[in-house]
Amino acid sequence: MFIQNNINSMNALNNLSVNETALTSSIQKLSSGFRLNRAGDDAAGLSIANSLRNNGVGLLAAQQNVSQANSVLQIADGATQGISAILDRMKQLATESASANVTDSDRQKIQAEFSQLTAEIDRTVGSTVYQGQKLLAGTFGMTQDTAAANSVTVAVGGSSPTPGVSNVSVSGAAASTTYALTYASNALTLTGNGMSQTVATGTAGSAQHYNFDKMGVSFDFNGDASTAFATNKNIATTANAAASFRVGSGAVSDNDNLVSLTLGDISTAGLGLSTANLGTYAGAQAALGNITSAVATLNTTIGTIGAAESRLGYATSNVASLYQNVSAAESVIRDTNMAQEYTNFSKLSILQQAGTAMLAQANSSQQSVLKLFQ
Repeated sequence: MFIQNNINSMNALNNLSVNETALTSSIQKLSSGFRLNRAGDDAAGLSIANSLRNNGVGLLAAQQNVSQANSVLQIADGATQGISAILDRMKQLATESASANVTDSDRQKIQAEFSQLTAEIDRTVGSTVYQGQKLLAGTFGMTQDTAAANSVTVAVGGSSPTPGVSNVSVSGAAASTTYALTYASNALTLTGNGMSQTVATGTAGSAQHYNFDKMGVSFDFNGDASTAFATNKNIATTANAAASFRVGSGAVSDNDNLVSLTLGDISTAGLGLSTANLGTYAGAQAALGNITSAVATLNTTIGTIGAAESRLGYATSNVASLYQNVSAAESVIRDTNMAQEYTNFSKLSILQQAGTAMLAQANSSQQSVLKLFQ
Protein backbone atom coordinates (compact mmCIF):
# COMPACT_ATOMS: atom_id res chain seq x y z
CA MET A 1 0.00 0.00 0.00
CA PHE A 2 1.37 3.41 -1.01
CA ILE A 3 0.39 6.86 0.23
CA GLN A 4 2.79 9.17 -1.63
CA ASN A 5 0.82 8.87 -4.92
CA ASN A 6 -2.87 8.06 -5.01
CA ILE A 7 -3.16 6.67 -8.56
CA ASN A 8 -6.89 6.02 -8.27
CA SER A 9 -7.47 9.62 -7.22
CA MET A 10 -5.35 10.89 -10.10
CA ASN A 11 -7.30 8.83 -12.64
CA ALA A 12 -10.60 10.04 -11.23
CA LEU A 13 -9.39 13.66 -11.30
CA ASN A 14 -8.18 13.42 -14.91
CA ASN A 15 -11.43 11.94 -16.10
CA LEU A 16 -13.40 14.51 -14.13
CA SER A 17 -11.41 17.35 -15.74
CA VAL A 18 -11.98 15.98 -19.25
CA ASN A 19 -15.70 15.57 -18.63
CA GLU A 20 -15.97 19.03 -17.08
CA THR A 21 -14.33 20.63 -20.16
CA ALA A 22 -16.68 18.73 -22.48
CA LEU A 23 -19.66 19.68 -20.29
CA THR A 24 -18.67 23.37 -20.45
CA SER A 25 -18.50 23.16 -24.25
CA SER A 26 -21.89 21.43 -24.37
CA ILE A 27 -23.47 24.11 -22.17
CA GLN A 28 -22.01 26.80 -24.45
CA LYS A 29 -23.47 25.14 -27.54
CA LEU A 30 -26.87 24.69 -25.96
CA SER A 31 -27.02 28.26 -24.65
CA SER A 32 -25.82 29.91 -27.90
CA GLY A 33 -27.51 27.61 -30.38
CA PHE A 34 -24.23 27.39 -32.33
CA ARG A 35 -22.12 24.28 -32.74
CA LEU A 36 -19.18 26.51 -33.69
CA ASN A 37 -18.49 29.19 -31.10
CA ARG A 38 -14.74 29.49 -31.66
CA ALA A 39 -12.19 28.33 -34.18
CA GLY A 40 -11.13 25.49 -31.90
CA ASP A 41 -14.55 23.87 -32.20
CA ASP A 42 -13.95 23.12 -35.92
CA ALA A 43 -11.54 25.41 -37.77
CA ALA A 44 -12.30 24.03 -41.24
CA GLY A 45 -16.04 24.02 -40.63
CA LEU A 46 -15.97 27.60 -39.32
CA SER A 47 -14.10 28.74 -42.43
CA ILE A 48 -16.73 27.16 -44.71
CA ALA A 49 -19.58 28.54 -42.59
CA ASN A 50 -18.13 32.06 -42.73
CA SER A 51 -17.85 31.86 -46.52
CA LEU A 52 -21.45 30.71 -46.77
CA ARG A 53 -22.58 33.49 -44.44
CA ASN A 54 -20.74 36.08 -46.57
CA ASN A 55 -22.42 34.73 -49.68
CA GLY A 56 -25.78 34.82 -47.93
CA VAL A 57 -25.35 38.47 -46.94
CA GLY A 58 -24.66 39.32 -50.58
CA LEU A 59 -27.70 37.37 -51.74
CA LEU A 60 -29.88 39.17 -49.19
CA ALA A 61 -28.69 42.50 -50.62
CA ALA A 62 -29.36 41.14 -54.12
CA GLN A 63 -32.95 40.40 -53.07
CA GLN A 64 -33.31 44.03 -52.06
CA ASN A 65 -31.79 45.09 -55.39
CA VAL A 66 -34.37 43.04 -57.28
CA SER A 67 -37.20 44.58 -55.29
CA GLN A 68 -35.89 48.08 -55.95
CA ALA A 69 -35.34 47.26 -59.62
CA ASN A 70 -38.98 46.25 -59.86
CA SER A 71 -39.94 49.57 -58.29
CA VAL A 72 -37.83 51.41 -60.87
CA LEU A 73 -39.47 49.59 -63.74
CA GLN A 74 -42.96 50.07 -62.35
CA ILE A 75 -42.36 53.83 -62.18
CA ALA A 76 -41.17 53.83 -65.77
CA ASP A 77 -44.02 51.56 -66.83
CA GLY A 78 -46.64 53.89 -65.39
CA ALA A 79 -45.14 56.88 -67.19
CA THR A 80 -45.10 55.10 -70.55
CA GLN A 81 -48.80 54.32 -70.26
CA GLY A 82 -49.54 58.01 -69.79
CA ILE A 83 -47.38 58.97 -72.77
CA SER A 84 -49.06 56.28 -74.85
CA ALA A 85 -52.45 57.89 -74.15
CA ILE A 86 -51.02 61.28 -75.17
CA LEU A 87 -49.78 59.85 -78.47
CA ASP A 88 -53.27 58.47 -79.13
CA ARG A 89 -54.69 61.96 -78.71
CA MET A 90 -51.94 63.41 -80.90
CA LYS A 91 -52.85 60.96 -83.65
CA GLN A 92 -56.46 62.12 -83.46
CA LEU A 93 -55.43 65.77 -83.69
CA ALA A 94 -53.04 65.16 -86.60
CA THR A 95 -55.69 63.21 -88.48
CA GLU A 96 -58.18 66.06 -88.00
CA SER A 97 -55.66 68.69 -89.10
CA ALA A 98 -54.59 66.73 -92.18
CA SER A 99 -58.05 66.95 -93.69
CA ALA A 100 -59.34 69.53 -96.17
CA ASN A 101 -62.51 70.10 -94.17
CA VAL A 102 -60.43 71.91 -91.48
CA THR A 103 -59.49 75.55 -91.93
CA ASP A 104 -56.13 77.10 -91.09
CA SER A 105 -57.79 78.85 -88.19
CA ASP A 106 -58.97 75.50 -86.87
CA ARG A 107 -55.49 74.08 -87.35
CA GLN A 108 -54.03 76.79 -85.13
CA LYS A 109 -56.38 75.74 -82.37
CA ILE A 110 -55.44 72.11 -82.92
CA GLN A 111 -51.76 73.08 -82.80
CA ALA A 112 -52.32 74.87 -79.48
CA GLU A 113 -53.50 71.64 -77.90
CA PHE A 114 -50.77 69.68 -79.66
CA SER A 115 -48.14 72.00 -78.16
CA GLN A 116 -49.53 71.42 -74.70
CA LEU A 117 -49.40 67.68 -75.25
CA THR A 118 -45.77 67.78 -76.35
CA ALA A 119 -44.95 69.83 -73.26
CA GLU A 120 -46.73 67.25 -71.12
CA ILE A 121 -44.65 64.45 -72.63
CA ASP A 122 -41.45 66.30 -71.74
CA ARG A 123 -42.79 67.10 -68.27
CA THR A 124 -43.64 63.44 -67.72
CA VAL A 125 -40.19 62.33 -68.86
CA GLY A 126 -38.53 64.96 -66.68
CA SER A 127 -40.50 63.97 -63.59
CA THR A 128 -40.15 60.22 -64.02
CA VAL A 129 -37.18 59.81 -61.74
CA TYR A 130 -35.86 57.33 -59.21
CA GLN A 131 -33.23 58.44 -56.71
CA GLY A 132 -32.57 61.49 -58.86
CA GLN A 133 -32.10 59.52 -62.08
CA LYS A 134 -34.34 60.25 -65.04
CA LEU A 135 -35.57 56.91 -66.32
CA LEU A 136 -37.00 57.75 -69.73
CA ALA A 137 -34.67 60.46 -71.02
CA GLY A 138 -32.35 57.98 -72.74
CA THR A 139 -29.67 58.35 -70.09
CA PHE A 140 -30.59 55.85 -67.41
CA GLY A 141 -27.24 54.34 -66.45
CA MET A 142 -25.25 57.26 -67.87
CA THR A 143 -22.18 58.33 -65.95
CA GLN A 144 -19.77 61.21 -66.01
CA ASP A 145 -16.46 60.75 -67.78
CA THR A 146 -14.04 61.40 -64.95
CA ALA A 147 -10.94 61.54 -67.14
CA ALA A 148 -8.96 64.66 -66.29
CA ALA A 149 -8.82 65.77 -69.92
CA ASN A 150 -12.59 65.77 -70.21
CA SER A 151 -13.79 66.85 -66.78
CA VAL A 152 -14.47 70.44 -65.86
CA THR A 153 -11.64 71.84 -63.75
CA VAL A 154 -11.28 75.55 -63.01
CA ALA A 155 -9.01 77.63 -60.80
CA VAL A 156 -8.54 81.22 -59.68
CA GLY A 157 -5.33 83.00 -58.71
CA GLY A 158 -4.17 84.57 -55.47
CA SER A 159 -5.30 83.25 -52.13
CA SER A 160 -8.72 82.16 -53.35
CA PRO A 161 -9.55 78.49 -52.95
CA THR A 162 -9.41 76.23 -55.94
CA PRO A 163 -12.98 75.82 -57.14
CA GLY A 164 -14.22 72.95 -59.19
CA VAL A 165 -17.24 71.20 -60.59
CA SER A 166 -18.73 68.29 -58.71
CA ASN A 167 -21.84 66.14 -58.85
CA VAL A 168 -22.20 66.47 -62.61
CA SER A 169 -25.45 64.76 -63.46
CA VAL A 170 -26.56 64.20 -67.02
CA SER A 171 -30.00 63.35 -68.28
CA GLY A 172 -31.76 63.97 -71.53
CA ALA A 173 -28.43 64.14 -73.32
CA ALA A 174 -26.79 61.86 -75.84
CA ALA A 175 -23.90 59.68 -74.80
CA SER A 176 -20.34 60.90 -75.25
CA THR A 177 -21.43 64.49 -75.72
CA THR A 178 -19.10 67.38 -74.89
CA TYR A 179 -20.74 70.58 -73.70
CA ALA A 180 -19.02 73.94 -74.04
CA LEU A 181 -19.49 76.16 -71.00
CA THR A 182 -18.86 79.89 -71.43
CA TYR A 183 -19.23 82.92 -69.20
CA ALA A 184 -20.29 86.42 -70.26
CA SER A 185 -22.21 89.27 -68.64
CA ASN A 186 -23.01 87.46 -65.40
CA ALA A 187 -24.40 84.47 -67.22
CA LEU A 188 -23.27 80.97 -68.07
CA THR A 189 -24.12 79.46 -71.44
CA LEU A 190 -24.05 75.72 -72.04
CA THR A 191 -23.88 74.55 -75.65
CA GLY A 192 -23.87 70.99 -76.91
CA ASN A 193 -25.90 68.16 -78.41
CA GLY A 194 -27.49 70.64 -80.80
CA MET A 195 -28.90 72.78 -77.97
CA SER A 196 -27.93 75.84 -75.98
CA GLN A 197 -29.17 77.42 -72.76
CA THR A 198 -28.10 80.41 -70.66
CA VAL A 199 -28.57 80.83 -66.92
CA ALA A 200 -27.68 83.75 -64.64
CA THR A 201 -24.76 83.30 -62.26
CA GLY A 202 -25.09 83.69 -58.51
CA THR A 203 -23.04 85.60 -56.00
CA ALA A 204 -19.35 85.55 -56.86
CA GLY A 205 -17.28 83.25 -54.68
CA SER A 206 -20.20 81.30 -53.24
CA ALA A 207 -21.34 77.77 -53.87
CA GLN A 208 -23.87 77.69 -56.68
CA HIS A 209 -26.01 75.07 -58.35
CA TYR A 210 -26.55 75.63 -62.06
CA ASN A 211 -29.40 73.77 -63.69
CA PHE A 212 -29.72 73.75 -67.46
CA ASP A 213 -33.10 72.04 -67.30
CA LYS A 214 -33.92 72.28 -71.00
CA MET A 215 -30.74 70.39 -71.79
CA GLY A 216 -30.95 68.02 -68.85
CA VAL A 217 -27.55 69.00 -67.41
CA SER A 218 -26.79 70.34 -63.96
CA PHE A 219 -23.72 70.81 -61.80
CA ASP A 220 -22.49 72.42 -58.61
CA PHE A 221 -19.76 75.05 -58.74
CA ASN A 222 -17.82 76.51 -55.86
CA GLY A 223 -16.05 79.70 -56.79
CA ASP A 224 -16.20 82.92 -58.74
CA ALA A 225 -17.81 82.16 -62.09
CA SER A 226 -16.69 85.46 -63.63
CA THR A 227 -13.05 84.56 -63.02
CA ALA A 228 -13.14 80.81 -63.44
CA PHE A 229 -15.19 80.70 -66.64
CA ALA A 230 -13.36 83.43 -68.50
CA THR A 231 -12.53 80.82 -71.09
CA ASN A 232 -14.53 77.89 -72.42
CA LYS A 233 -14.74 74.78 -70.30
CA ASN A 234 -16.07 71.38 -71.23
CA ILE A 235 -18.29 68.86 -69.54
CA ALA A 236 -17.79 65.50 -71.21
CA THR A 237 -20.26 62.72 -70.54
CA THR A 238 -20.38 59.08 -71.36
CA ALA A 239 -23.03 56.43 -71.02
CA ASN A 240 -23.01 52.86 -69.89
CA ALA A 241 -24.03 50.35 -72.51
CA ALA A 242 -27.01 49.61 -70.32
CA ALA A 243 -28.37 50.10 -66.84
CA SER A 244 -27.47 47.03 -64.84
CA PHE A 245 -29.24 45.67 -61.77
CA ARG A 246 -27.13 43.35 -59.61
CA VAL A 247 -29.14 40.26 -58.75
CA GLY A 248 -26.29 38.15 -57.41
CA SER A 249 -23.30 38.46 -55.12
CA GLY A 250 -20.62 37.36 -57.57
CA ALA A 251 -17.71 39.36 -58.91
CA VAL A 252 -18.30 42.73 -60.55
CA SER A 253 -17.16 41.36 -63.90
CA ASP A 254 -19.50 38.40 -63.73
CA ASN A 255 -22.43 39.20 -66.01
CA ASP A 256 -24.30 36.16 -64.71
CA ASN A 257 -25.11 38.31 -61.66
CA LEU A 258 -26.55 41.20 -63.67
CA VAL A 259 -29.83 42.01 -65.37
CA SER A 260 -29.19 44.78 -67.88
CA LEU A 261 -31.48 46.88 -70.02
CA THR A 262 -31.44 50.07 -72.03
CA LEU A 263 -34.40 52.40 -71.67
CA GLY A 264 -34.86 54.67 -74.66
CA ASP A 265 -35.39 58.40 -74.85
CA ILE A 266 -39.12 59.04 -75.08
CA SER A 267 -39.01 62.80 -74.73
CA THR A 268 -40.45 64.71 -77.66
CA ALA A 269 -36.92 64.94 -79.09
CA GLY A 270 -36.38 61.20 -78.69
CA LEU A 271 -39.78 60.45 -80.21
CA GLY A 272 -39.11 62.78 -83.14
CA LEU A 273 -41.98 65.14 -82.27
CA SER A 274 -40.12 68.27 -81.17
CA THR A 275 -40.56 69.95 -84.56
CA ALA A 276 -44.01 68.56 -85.44
CA ASN A 277 -46.53 71.28 -86.31
CA LEU A 278 -50.22 70.75 -86.97
CA GLY A 279 -50.77 74.39 -87.84
CA THR A 280 -50.53 73.69 -91.57
CA TYR A 281 -51.93 71.00 -93.83
CA ALA A 282 -48.47 69.84 -94.90
CA GLY A 283 -47.22 69.90 -91.33
CA ALA A 284 -50.15 67.78 -90.17
CA GLN A 285 -49.49 65.23 -92.92
CA ALA A 286 -45.84 64.99 -91.91
CA ALA A 287 -46.81 64.74 -88.25
CA LEU A 288 -48.91 61.65 -88.95
CA GLY A 289 -45.77 59.79 -89.98
CA ASN A 290 -43.82 61.21 -87.05
CA ILE A 291 -46.47 60.09 -84.58
CA THR A 292 -46.51 56.59 -86.08
CA SER A 293 -42.73 56.41 -85.63
CA ALA A 294 -43.08 57.80 -82.11
CA VAL A 295 -45.56 55.06 -81.21
CA ALA A 296 -43.11 52.44 -82.49
CA THR A 297 -40.30 53.99 -80.41
CA LEU A 298 -42.50 54.09 -77.33
CA ASN A 299 -43.60 50.49 -77.86
CA THR A 300 -39.95 49.42 -78.00
CA THR A 301 -39.38 51.00 -74.59
CA ILE A 302 -42.60 49.48 -73.23
CA GLY A 303 -41.51 46.06 -74.51
CA THR A 304 -38.09 46.46 -72.90
CA ILE A 305 -39.66 47.40 -69.57
CA GLY A 306 -42.16 44.54 -69.72
CA ALA A 307 -39.52 41.96 -70.61
CA ALA A 308 -37.28 43.19 -67.78
CA GLU A 309 -40.17 43.06 -65.30
CA SER A 310 -40.87 39.48 -66.34
CA ARG A 311 -37.21 38.53 -66.07
CA LEU A 312 -36.87 40.14 -62.65
CA GLY A 313 -39.86 38.12 -61.48
CA TYR A 314 -37.91 34.93 -62.19
CA ALA A 315 -34.76 36.47 -60.72
CA THR A 316 -36.66 37.20 -57.51
CA SER A 317 -37.63 33.53 -57.12
CA ASN A 318 -34.14 32.35 -58.01
CA VAL A 319 -32.34 34.67 -55.59
CA ALA A 320 -34.78 33.80 -52.80
CA SER A 321 -34.17 30.09 -53.41
CA LEU A 322 -30.40 30.59 -53.47
CA TYR A 323 -30.49 32.56 -50.22
CA GLN A 324 -32.60 29.87 -48.55
CA ASN A 325 -30.29 27.06 -49.67
CA VAL A 326 -27.10 28.92 -48.74
CA SER A 327 -28.56 29.71 -45.31
CA ALA A 328 -29.52 26.06 -44.86
CA ALA A 329 -26.01 24.94 -45.82
CA GLU A 330 -24.50 27.32 -43.28
CA SER A 331 -26.94 26.16 -40.62
CA VAL A 332 -25.92 22.53 -41.06
CA ILE A 333 -22.31 23.47 -40.29
CA ARG A 334 -22.69 26.27 -37.75
CA ASP A 335 -25.86 25.56 -35.79
CA THR A 336 -26.30 23.15 -32.89
CA ASN A 337 -28.45 20.05 -33.24
CA MET A 338 -30.26 20.74 -29.98
CA ALA A 339 -31.68 17.23 -29.50
CA GLN A 340 -28.33 15.57 -30.13
CA GLU A 341 -26.42 18.06 -27.99
CA TYR A 342 -28.85 17.75 -25.09
CA THR A 343 -28.35 13.99 -25.15
CA ASN A 344 -24.61 14.58 -24.98
CA PHE A 345 -25.13 17.10 -22.16
CA SER A 346 -27.11 14.57 -20.12
CA LYS A 347 -24.35 11.99 -20.52
CA LEU A 348 -21.63 14.44 -19.54
CA SER A 349 -23.65 15.67 -16.56
CA ILE A 350 -23.97 12.11 -15.24
CA LEU A 351 -20.27 11.45 -15.85
CA GLN A 352 -19.36 14.60 -13.95
CA GLN A 353 -21.44 13.51 -10.96
CA ALA A 354 -20.00 10.00 -11.10
CA GLY A 355 -16.46 11.35 -11.40
CA THR A 356 -16.93 13.60 -8.41
CA ALA A 357 -18.21 10.64 -6.39
CA MET A 358 -15.32 8.40 -7.48
CA LEU A 359 -12.77 11.12 -6.69
CA ALA A 360 -14.15 11.32 -3.18
CA GLN A 361 -14.08 7.52 -2.90
CA ALA A 362 -10.47 7.33 -4.16
CA ASN A 363 -9.37 9.95 -1.66
CA SER A 364 -11.01 8.13 1.24
CA SER A 365 -9.60 4.73 0.31
CA GLN A 366 -6.09 5.71 1.48
CA GLN A 367 -7.39 6.16 5.01
CA SER A 368 -7.31 2.36 5.44
CA VAL A 369 -3.53 2.66 5.91
CA LEU A 370 -4.18 4.14 9.35
CA LYS A 371 -5.39 0.72 10.60
CA LEU A 372 -1.83 -0.56 10.36
CA PHE A 373 -0.86 1.79 13.20
CA GLN A 374 -3.55 0.57 15.61
